[in-house]
Amino acid sequence: MPLSDPSARLSAGYTLLQLLMAIALLSILAALALPAFQALRDRVACDSARLHLLSAFASARSTALSRRQSVSVCASSDGRHCIQDWSAGWMIYLDPDRQGQPGQQADVLHHQPNTRSSGVRAISSDGRRSLRYAADGRSLGSNLTVTICARGRRHGQVIVNNSGRARSVREADPPPCY
Repeated sequence: MPLSDPSARLSAGYTLLQLLMAIALLSILAALALPAFQALRDRVACDSARLHLLSAFASARSTALSRRQSVSVCASSDGRHCIQDWSAGWMIYLDPDRQGQPGQQADVLHHQPNTRSSGVRAISSDGRRSLRYAADGRSLGSNLTVTICARGRRHGQVIVNNSGRARSVREADPPPCY
């Protein structure tokens, strides 16, 4: 059985200088990649908010048609009261008496929590805080546009026309958000 050289065992490994250089190199690469990851995170958060809102409008319209009664979607932070800020979340509720608020908690069909935690803002056209679908699925009132923004850039919009059809637009190169 050959004896190994003890000095060979001591030289197998990395020096402190080599480890520090590797850590410094990884830190530089991470710093260069961080802005790209931030943009990706914003895009994913905005897409999620846009698609959840589009789904809420489609669900409200479908419910109005199937139940043959008015159904509304409004900005809501608590799932009980309508507010102005769509970024706080929204709720779908039965609105047969057209009160603009749910008559009772049982009228609330769905509540979507806020998007502010992810840095996403949702701004409606003319500060409109609700959208009502009639029993025939038409959207009552004027067209509604909800703009989805993050870090001062417009990433998308959800647009509902008077016939009640909702569609979404995703910005390929996000312009400034106003």
